[in-house]
Amino acid sequence: MFLIRGKKIAIAAIFLIAAMAIQFAPMPPTSASDHIDSPIITQDRGSDLADTFAFLDPNDNSKVVLIMSTQGFVVSGEHFGMAIFDHNIRYRFEIENTGDAKPDQFIDVYYSPGLGRVTPQTATIELSNGKKFTAPTTVSDQEYKAPEFVITNNSENNAAFYAGVADDPFFLDDTGANRFVASSIMNPGRPNKSLLDERGGRDTYAGFNTLITAVSVPASMLKGRGNVIGINAVTQRRERQRIGRNNQVTGDGDWVTVDRDGGPLVNNGLIPPPRKDEYNAASTEDDAKGKFKDDLVKSLKGLGTNDAHIAMLAKAAVETGDILRLDLNVPNRGSGGGNNKDGGFGKMGGRRLQDDVVDMVFTIINNGQPLGDKVDRNEVPFLNQFPFVAKPTQPFPPGKNPDDHTRQ
Repeated sequence: MFLIRGKKIAIAAIFLIAAMAIQFAPMPPTSASDHIDSPIITQDRGSDLADTFAFLDPNDNSKVVLIMSTQGFVVSGEHFGMAIFDHNIRYRFEIENTGDAKPDQFIDVYYSPGLGRVTPQTATIELSNGKKFTAPTTVSDQEYKAPEFVITNNSENNAAFYAGVADDPFFLDDTGANRFVASSIMNPGRPNKSLLDERGGRDTYAGFNTLITAVSVPASMLKGRGNVIGINAVTQRRERQRIGRNNQVTGDGDWVTVDRDGGPLVNNGLIPPPRKDEYNAASTEDDAKGKFKDDLVKSLKGLGTNDAHIAMLAKAAVETGDILRLDLNVPNRGSGGGNNKDGGFGKMGGRRLQDDVVDMVFTIINNGQPLGDKVDRNEVPFLNQFPFVAKPTQPFPPGKNPDDHTRQ
């Protein structure tokens, strides 16, 4: 059930493959992550983008659903303190609808200061048509049953909005993926592929929550002259952050990007540590100019990827930027945000919650030979209506301690 309000990482290779798959070949569904991908992000949880999803609403293909998850690894026992959006951040969806690497439109979300516990924050949503509306967040609590999602429907723009805690929709054996990538650094060209699935498919993100910013808008609002749109998510802070009396943080100056995520995750596994912060601060236009191409190629060679597959990946992730692509003509149907085989990530259908990009990405990196982590789906099912993400894990009731679902 929903409460309706009227008007109003893991492995970087994933992202690269995602972009490539979208452009070059029909592939099975997939998914990817951007959790904690650089030194600055490690120290700035509020700005940490975890994942970006963009897909047609399976209940109405005339609408596009955009989801940005931030602040991964939220535990239910700390909902009062961790489930707060940062009021000094601009949460931005960049929309590219001309086929190049330059954003053409934006959807921006700002949050009022948060107190936690029983007080909601107020979100201000600025749409790409220049109009705006406000909406309350869903308050997180410590009850044993998850609270109802508070969804705001804005009839003036035919838009919907949700913000609050939810089960982290990403699924991957992060430890296996990271060990696999690390082996390619230690032994360039000869990575230990068995590391990826040696643990039998443990979902690192099971049992953890994340903060969700979700918007539903008419596809016509985002469409350019063609039917393909590109989506890139960024978190931005003012150039100067100041701590005043009573530890009140304010900002001034230009907005600067702290983290970004398109078709997710080049940064985590393919960008070398000295350039990870630089990559996050860069733009999709920088990608197209080849600013990080040599780093990506070197990392792929270390993973044993041949020249043909490197060329495909580099063309998709570099020439038109690190952007998630969604063809508005590709149908999306089914439960849990969509699951039809002729839609989704590998079919130019954006990225859906159920799309398992991990296996596809590693298969491409492995020169087309099947390679996966044995984590094929989210541990809990997704919902069948907006915002589609699953309810958060809550504290467990008294009595015998049940399985907490974490798979470290």
